Amino acid sequence: MLNILSTIVIFQLLLLAVFLFTVNKGKPASNKLLAIFFLWLAFNLGDGLLSYYGFYNKFPQLAHLEDGFVFLVGPILYFYTRSIIYRRFKLAPKNIIHLVPFAVFTILFQLFYHLQPEEFQKVIQSAIQQQQLPAGFYFSIVVVYAHIVAYLYYAYRDIVYYRGQLREKFSHLGRRNLDWLMFMIVSVGILLLLSFVYSFLPLATRTLFNSGLIVLMGFIFGFINTIVWKALKQPGIFSGVDDELKKEKYAGSTLSEAERRDGCLRLDNLMTLEKPYLRADFTLEQLAAKTSMTPKKLSQLINENYHQNFFDFINSFRILEAQRLLKESTDAKLTVLEVMYQTGFNSKSSFNTLFKKKTGQTPTEFKKTL
Repeated sequence: MLNILSTIVIFQLLLLAVFLFTVNKGKPASNKLLAIFFLWLAFNLGDGLLSYYGFYNKFPQLAHLEDGFVFLVGPILYFYTRSIIYRRFKLAPKNIIHLVPFAVFTILFQLFYHLQPEEFQKVIQSAIQQQQLPAGFYFSIVVVYAHIVAYLYYAYRDIVYYRGQLREKFSHLGRRNLDWLMFMIVSVGILLLLSFVYSFLPLATRTLFNSGLIVLMGFIFGFINTIVWKALKQPGIFSGVDDELKKEKYAGSTLSEAERRDGCLRLDNLMTLEKPYLRADFTLEQLAAKTSMTPKKLSQLINENYHQNFFDFINSFRILEAQRLLKESTDAKLTVLEVMYQTGFNSKSSFNTLFKKKTGQTPTEFKKTL
């Protein structure tokens, strides 16, 4: 089981890495960062298996050559996330500071290990294979995982912030919502947790050590295949997003009370009479042009006077229109799907979620009660 599963997983990781290194679509920098992560994961698993089967007992001088690269995992995933979110993202010279832990650990550890006599290296490898390790080893594991988790947290935080900014500018999120990127970051977090528990298993029991390794491999197998499945269903997921989002604050805004009253009047009339929200990909900039306001002032008006972001503001009108169509339609064959498209939605899951949030019922349930 272990041999078959590990072979398949390593092959898939290498195949994905080669694909991302050679694919012409999307952002080259983003693709290469993700490819490096998959490449590291493949080599890390291969290195672990070689140690597991005692290869380094015979060739100890070849061991631990890639150990320091674990300190690149966090920065790679963090910069990959930012390269997907921000269209103009570029690695700058100042980012070299993120390489310091990798450089320090690699130099110190390689000097310590490879300057030892071969016999002592074999003693170390035997201890690793038999899981008879000193307490300092487990302390170093905690440091390594804390380093990666910190970067995952910052990547997660950037995605959450980005999603919040999306809701200020767009009425339909679609691929912009980056669900697949959030899935990947969360999955890597779960993988780290499983790997962390697996690393400490020898302290509690050795009987579950092999089973733990199979569980770890099984999770990676599921993770990789889910990424591939998502890419097949949505080929553009590795392309990132095309929208440049900037952090906007209202502190310097000059929106006066007269502008508020006039803006609300124009906005209410426009939404009631013209119903621009029926356009599927209606944006803040388009609404600002129709109300003769700047996007910043319009966003402030919606946030402060209607107590909603742009996404919720537009979709609240869509839900009301959907309710009206379902109530007033004389066409017995009118389907929920048709209503969804007529009211500006193009995602069934989003339509159902928002409709239920607003009414307490799904569109189908609402229709049945009429």
